[in-house]
Order: sequence, then C-alpha cells, then structure tokens
Amino acid sequence: MTSEGKPRALDTAELTTPADVPAADVVEMAHRRQRHQDRLAGTVRGLPSQETATADGSDAIAALVLGTAITVQLGDEQPPLMRQALQHGRTWSDISTAAGLTVEQARVAYTAWAAGLDEPDRAEALQLAG
Repeated sequence: MTSEGKPRALDTAELTTPADVPAADVVEMAHRRQRHQDRLAGTVRGLPSQETATADGSDAIAALVLGTAITVQLGDEQPPLMRQALQHGRTWSDISTAAGLTVEQARVAYTAWAAGLDEPDRAEALQLAG
C-alpha cells in the first residue's frame, strides 16, 4: 500500500528484528505480513519470479518479525479491552481464553495496567478486577 504514490516506511523497511518495524498500526502490519506469507505459500499469482518468495528465507523472517510486532502492539491494547469486557459482565475465564492467557496472567496484566491509571480510573479498574 502506498501513500500518494510514495512507499510507506513499513513497505520499504528490511525486517530482521521487531525493532526494525517502523511505527505502523496493526492493520498495516497485518497486510504486510500477509504479503510475505502469500509469497511463501506461492499464492500470489502473476508476479515475476523475482517477486515471489525469497530463497534466503527473508519472507519467513519478515512474517515472523511482523507477527511478533503485532503481538506486542495488541498486548498493549489488551488491558483496556479486558476492562470493557469486565464492565459488560464477562468473567476472567472468558477474558483469559480470549486473550490466550491463563486467568492469572490476564489478572496480572490487567492489574499492572490499572495501577498506572490516574484516580478515579484506577479505583474503578481495580474494583472491576475483583
């Protein structure tokens, strides 16, 4: 995807570590990751051979790097979403399953996040935690 005909930083970055991923939203990272996965799977049709999966495995590394970056970014968004789920009466079991965590891991992540909030948000968030 380009912006005004110019490639975005994410489109031109060489991705070998999560630190190489320029600032981008999850959707942009997911689209870029899918392109690398498609090239690996050979599902992109009509592209010249130089635009298909790389022999050196850089597409696999880039997909892995982007997957890690997405996980980290979504991890930062989990506690506010947990709060919303708690506000709507969902249980820690429901929340932990949805987040791919144990109940204890979900509670720890949530309470650590809540402890950093300003009052009265902190009190409300911690009260929701039970």
